[in-house]
Amino acid sequence: MRRTRAGRSRKLIKTKEKVIITALVCMALVAMILQPGSNNEALAVSNFKQPINMMYSFMSQRNFNQIDEMNGSTYHYFRSIQLKKKEAVTEHDQPIPDDKVPDKDVKEEEAANTEKAENTNQAGSDKADNQEVAQEQNNQEINLHKVYLTFDDGPSAYTTSILESLNSYGMKATFFMLEPNMKKYPDELNQIINEGHVPALHGVSHNVSKIYRSEQTVVDEMKQGQATLLNLTGALTHLIRTPYGSAPYMKPSYKEAVQAAGFQLWDWTIDSNDWRYSNGEFVGKVIQQMENYRYKSSPIVILLHDRKSTAEHLPSLLTYLQSHGYETEVLNEKLAAYNF
Repeated sequence: MRRTRAGRSRKLIKTKEKVIITALVCMALVAMILQPGSNNEALAVSNFKQPINMMYSFMSQRNFNQIDEMNGSTYHYFRSIQLKKKEAVTEHDQPIPDDKVPDKDVKEEEAANTEKAENTNQAGSDKADNQEVAQEQNNQEINLHKVYLTFDDGPSAYTTSILESLNSYGMKATFFMLEPNMKKYPDELNQIINEGHVPALHGVSHNVSKIYRSEQTVVDEMKQGQATLLNLTGALTHLIRTPYGSAPYMKPSYKEAVQAAGFQLWDWTIDSNDWRYSNGEFVGKVIQQMENYRYKSSPIVILLHDRKSTAEHLPSLLTYLQSHGYETEVLNEKLAAYNF
């Protein structure tokens, strides 16, 4: 009876040992999978006996390829896992080619070049700022000492009188002329050019509802005046002034259209309003605006008209300009056009 109990106890102990051994084998197997670099042996004969046999292999020998010793489905499963892990490790540990390794000297050279470029850009920016300041100073000097006299709506019966006054003071002007008047007063037109003044265009109709009907009507009127001027004098100009000024009729699309046609649009910075007066009041108006000139970065462009009252009182204005050291110049296509 005692032997029977003792035998049972030994069997129970062996069963417990097998359970423990199996558990240890499973744990060892998991550890082996998680450490792909280890080379412990796992001698397997069949899928059923592999756990037990693997335990004895771990306890007895080293440096075997455990995956290659397996068979059946277990082999394929662990083989695929092992290959994936090796690929991952190989990719991670792969050395960077020499041509892709940043050299210390190259880094230092790149840093030096970057710093040099930044210094160059800063110097260029400072130079541009200085040039801008110098240009603004030049503009201010021009505005303070140079005046652009402009006459609209001619030629007329009073053009010759205006030209005589200008010539007597040694001054020049720009004439924005209407196409019908060029045809009506061809002699005065040629006199303007022959005496060194500049011809320019003012359109054809001088009618808001006609010239500003569309972008194309503005361009067409200017081209018609340009062709007539060229035919009568042989002179070609691209300087234009639209009737009543560019505001508010010359919308952005209108300005783009005349620019695309090759014209340069000019307005004015001082309005004499000479068309309002008959006794020379415009002279005082002009002087007042000059003495309180607001557009310091723009040229002094005075708007006058080719008419009787202006011709009669023009010498008073020219006397003021001369006595205050002003010089007159003509507009040209090299200047940056001023418009509203």
